[in-house]
Amino acid sequence: MKKQIAYVARFVPEYRRPVLEELNDRLNGRLVVCAGTPPGISFKALSSGPAPTYKRIQLRNTWIGGQRALIQDIRPVIACNSTVLLAEESPRTLSLPCLLATAKRKGIGTLLWGHFSSNRRAFSKLHPFDLYRVALAKRVDGCVCYTDEIAELIHSYVPSKHCFVARNTLNTPKLFKLYSALAAEGKAHVRNRLGLPEQGRIVVFIGRLVADKRPSILLDLHKALGNTEQTALILIGDGPERTKLLHRIESEGLNNIFLTGALPHLEDSSPWMYAADLMVCPGYVGLNVNHAFCLGLPVVTCTSPDPHIRYHSPEIAYLQPDVNSMQARHGDLNELVKAVLAVLDNRKYFSANALAYAKSNLRLENMVDGLVEAIQYAEERTLARERLP
Repeated sequence: MKKQIAYVARFVPEYRRPVLEELNDRLNGRLVVCAGTPPGISFKALSSGPAPTYKRIQLRNTWIGGQRALIQDIRPVIACNSTVLLAEESPRTLSLPCLLATAKRKGIGTLLWGHFSSNRRAFSKLHPFDLYRVALAKRVDGCVCYTDEIAELIHSYVPSKHCFVARNTLNTPKLFKLYSALAAEGKAHVRNRLGLPEQGRIVVFIGRLVADKRPSILLDLHKALGNTEQTALILIGDGPERTKLLHRIESEGLNNIFLTGALPHLEDSSPWMYAADLMVCPGYVGLNVNHAFCLGLPVVTCTSPDPHIRYHSPEIAYLQPDVNSMQARHGDLNELVKAVLAVLDNRKYFSANALAYAKSNLRLENMVDGLVEAIQYAEERTLARERLP
């Protein structure tokens, strides 16, 4: 029987499935995905879709305090005859140390894949959570990082030969195909069929409507931009802030604002994004950067409210200010308006650079290259240990 590669995660969101499909293909069908189900209604849509090509093992998730902590039943993982175990790096998964220790005892190669740090506070070798993350990183055969910047962060604690980079991204083959089809259709026609103004400037936001994303600032931005010329605002997403937004829109008599609700499928959300001139995120950014860049959309966001913390998800590393994006000082609406106008006034330049960056740096194949490299390294180390007397 061929040795399998086990990927262990809390749950598998929809955007991760294309990566796992490609990884399974590159591993000649050896991938086994071991995951549970997410808590709460808001995340259920992330795990929908047709059956994947890779083998799946359902794990029992025991969530503690909502999503604050998780204990998984690791027995099915250990029993799946794997040569390497690729585990999601998450300090919330309390069963992770036991899983890694058991795998090591049974001669299974181990890899961690994730952030290795927090967005919300500075990395510190004195902080207990960071000590914990470093301790686990030192135990495994290799660490797979989302960005080069995260790899550099942990190089002080883990040998560079044990660090691999798999730039976090989306289903870029599909996104590039959608972009080509939309470009052939033409922006004016796309706007028309969506019921958007054919003329004027359009700003789009995509993400969950939660306080940390600061969507209400988008209404202030819309009002400020509307003082100069016709402007429309598209909000793609859903969440607890939606009711507040609707109340403000109605009470302030705001026009040309389109709330689409959640559009989890790329073919549904991409036309709305392509119809826009840029994406604006007043709060933290993540993989929506990849989505925007693949459709030729530049990005405007804010800096961190604290220079000592990352604030944004690791994908902030993809932003090149004054090239494919702009950043305004956190909490400064005037700066945000200036940044947006700077991009709008040079949209072709920023758009071309956004798309070029995505095609050069954010391809799904490149992400899988990093994962395969790490898995092959861990397999070689496992075989070397087996040959020892």
